[in-house]
Order: sequence, then C-alpha cells, then structure tokens
Amino acid sequence: MKTPSSLVRRLFLLEAILLWEGRLNNARLREIFDLKGVRASEWIREFRDLHPDWLEWDNVTKSYHATETAFTAAPRTAKGHHNVSASLNQYLALVGLPYASTEPSLHRGAWSAYPSISAPTPRIFSSITEAIRLHRRIEISYMSMSDPEPHKRIISPHSLVQAGRRWHTRAFSSEHQQFRDYALGRIVSAVLLDDDSERDEIDDVAWVTYVQVRLVAHPELTAAQESVIRFEYFNNTAARTDTCRGALVNYFIQDIRAATDIKKQKPPEYQLAISNIEEVHPWLFPGT
Repeated sequence: MKTPSSLVRRLFLLEAILLWEGRLNNARLREIFDLKGVRASEWIREFRDLHPDWLEWDNVTKSYHATETAFTAAPRTAKGHHNVSASLNQYLALVGLPYASTEPSLHRGAWSAYPSISAPTPRIFSSITEAIRLHRRIEISYMSMSDPEPHKRIISPHSLVQAGRRWHTRAFSSEHQQFRDYALGRIVSAVLLDDDSERDEIDDVAWVTYVQVRLVAHPELTAAQESVIRFEYFNNTAARTDTCRGALVNYFIQDIRAATDIKKQKPPEYQLAISNIEEVHPWLFPGT
C-alpha cells in the first residue's frame, strides 16, 4: 500500500528537525506547525514507529533526542554534500530562515546560482544549536589554516551565523579568553559538556556593537557606470548606509565585494566602496 504523500512530507519535515536541532518534542512541533498537543504527539508517534532506533527519550529536556543511529542512517538519501545542503535548506525554510537552494520545486521560481559546497553536517549543527539553547560549553575538535591538525577547544557558543556560503558559530574560547568565529565545516567532532557557558553574547562587545557601513559607487567608475550602481543598489541616490554587528562587518563587506582600499581594489572586480573606512576599519580582519 502506497504511503500517502502528506505522511511522507510530514515524516521528512520531522526528520529535518530531528537532525538539525538534535531533538523532537511536543512543544517545538506545536510552535512550528501550530498544532494541538494531541496532534503533535501523534506526529511524533508516527515517526517513532517508523524509526524506533533514531529516538531516545530524555527526562531532563522532555524530548526525544537523535541517536547515533539517526545521524548515521538518515543521510542514506543524502550521501553527498549537495543533498545535505538541500536538507539544511528545507530545515531553515521550515523554521523561518528561507534560503534559495538548487533543489527543484513546483512552488518556487527562485534559485541559487550554485550548490552549497560547505554545508555543515547535521551532527555538528545540532550539537552547536543544543549548546546555544542550553547555555552550555562544548568541546570541539577543530582544524584551522594556522593549525591544520585536529585540536581540542572548549568554547561557549552564543550564535550561529551564515556568512556567504559558510556557517560559523560565534563563541567564547576558554583557551584564548576571547570571542572568536569557528567555521562549522572545520569542526571534526563536538561533545556537549555539563558546564555552563563561560561568557554569553552580552559579554561579546563586537557582537553587541552596531556599526554604520556607508556604501558608494567606486570612485574610478565612469559617470555612466556610477549611475548603474546607483540604480541597482542605492535607489538612484548617491549612497546607502547599512547597520551591521561589529563581529559581522568583515563578512558583509566580503560578500558584497566592497573596496576598503580604493587604490588597490579597483573595478571591475570592485564596483562598490566603503566611504566611512575610518569608522569601519577597527572591525575588519587583520590585513583586510
């Protein structure tokens, strides 16, 4: 007997929540799908009956947590990065963070120009999400360009950020005693600890500080080219000013390819420029 398409869709959505949040519970389903409590319980029971080894009840959080089997078995239909990215996109759209994916849809005419090549794994994403939700520390095994071999770090994450094509977590490093960004794609493993977060987002000066970024057309564009930029980005005005968290200023500037040094960064590669560079410069990465 063929499974009704509505049930298949429902199970797919519950799988996405389980993988990317690391848990399922009645309250969360009521919040996302606007369900009554009884109906939310029925949905979870349907999912549990189909995947009994994927869920493990936790009395503390009153939730079904994803098991190792879930993280291992669920990606069987998403073995490549492309499918993992599609799953993440579905989850983000479901919880109110729409992202144009390369997956076809009968109900959408928007497309991403390229497949994601750096989607994080559900295991890492959900572990970081859980640490943020519970305000707990987490031990990660991390690789970086300065230290390519996996090494242990204990961090206190407070936010997840998608900057361009990559995801990172903003977190306090116990070793360095400062807030840093950790790319999710470079986290090899993550273990939630029982310790409370050492610092929270209110302690992160770069995070709670808002910076004005004033954009203009690159001064080396011709008058005709400048008019195109003004039409495309500035609503036919001379400039625009955007507000950005200090910790995210550099990502914003990189994403829009705005010149911070107009003598070195020239058109056609750079068509926008930062006009208030003195105000913005303290928030740029070293060497930018």
